[in-house]
Amino acid sequence: MAAMTGRLGVSTVAAAWPTGVSQLAIAFDACQRCDIGELCNDWLARAPNPVVLPPTFCPNAPAVARAQQAKRRD
Repeated sequence: MAAMTGRLGVSTVAAAWPTGVSQLAIAFDACQRCDIGELCNDWLARAPNPVVLPPTFCPNAPAVARAQQAKRRD
């Protein structure tokens, strides 16, 4: 998750997430339980740095997009 959020310019510090630690904990759990880790690692190896949008296959894409939007508002 740190590699993905880092590419997307989102911190893994709870304060960076719109609903704080609860949303971040849910995102970490979803990442750990995800069964497409190989696809994710391949995407990370090929994607540019930085990336503007999370990949659509990522179960955390909506949460990461919300964190990005919150960051832009600050």
